[in-house]
Amino acid sequence: MATVIESVAVAGPPPRWRRRGARTLADAAARRALHRAGLVAGDIDLLLNAGLYHERNLGEPALAALIQEDIGANPEDPHDGGHGTFSFDVANGTCGMLTGIQVADGFLRSGTVRHALVVASDADPGHRLAPGFPFAPAGAAIVCGWRPGPEGIQEIRFANRPDGEGDAERGGGDGLRATVAPGGRGNRLMIDEDPAFAAAAGAWAADVASKLLADQGMPASDVDLVVANPLAPDFLHALAAGLGVAPQQLVAPAKRHRVHTAALGVALEPVISRRWHEGKTTLLVSAGAGPTAGAALMRQ
Repeated sequence: MATVIESVAVAGPPPRWRRRGARTLADAAARRALHRAGLVAGDIDLLLNAGLYHERNLGEPALAALIQEDIGANPEDPHDGGHGTFSFDVANGTCGMLTGIQVADGFLRSGTVRHALVVASDADPGHRLAPGFPFAPAGAAIVCGWRPGPEGIQEIRFANRPDGEGDAERGGGDGLRATVAPGGRGNRLMIDEDPAFAAAAGAWAADVASKLLADQGMPASDVDLVVANPLAPDFLHALAAGLGVAPQQLVAPAKRHRVHTAALGVALEPVISRRWHEGKTTLLVSAGAGPTAGAALMRQ
C-alpha cells in the first residue's frame, strides 16, 4: 500500500481585465482537483496550503483555513462521531508542494486520514506592494489518497545546505531571497535572485535525486519521466545533465510562465490527467532557496 496522487488541477491567470488573488486561484484549483478525483470537499481529511505570496502581503491567518472554508471542507468544528478537516500552511518556497506531499504521505501511512489536498498559489499582492513581482498568477491542487498495491509514492528525500554555504554559483543561500519590510502604504515585498541560481539549484537537485535513486538501487536510466520545478530552462538543463537523463525525459509545459509555488502542480497536471504515468516510473524533483531540494519516486 502507498500514497497515490488521485488528481491534479491548475488555475491559470485570468483575462487581463480581471485580477485574481492567490486565495481565489487556490480555491479554483482545489475545486477542479476534487471534481477530477470524484470527491466532494467534505471528503478531505487534511488540507495543506504551500503558497507564499498573499494579498496585501498578509501572513495571518493561515490561508489553508480560509481555503477550507471557501470550498466547504467541513468548516465547522467536528461533531462527535462526525468528520472534520485539519488544515494548515506549509512554507517551503518552490519545494512547498513536494513538502506538502511528504506531510500528507505521513498522515496517510499512519491511517489518520484517507484523503489529503495539497494546494499552492501565488499572485501579485497588489496595491503596489511588490514592485516588479516576477511570478505569473497561478494555482495548483493535488489530491492524495491511500491504496493497496505496489503503485504510488515509494520514497521521498529532502536535503539542504546551510544558508550562506558557498556563493550562488555553488548553491549558496543568497542566490534567491524574498524579504518583506514596512514601506509606504504597507508591507513591501522584494524578491532578489542571482542569475546563476537556477543552474546551481538544478545541480543540487540532481545530487539529491541521484541519492534517492541509489537508495532504491535504481539507475537513472530506469526512470521514465522526470517532473521537476522550477520550470526555468537553466534549472531543467542542469538537472538533466546532473542526473544523466535525456532532456525529453523531463516533463515541462509548452508555455512555461514563471510560476513559483504552484509549479510542481503545473508540471504534474498533464502527466496525471492524460495518464502518461500509467505503467511508468516517475521522479518528482523540486529545488529552491536555501538551497533546498527534494525528490520523490512514484511508481504506477
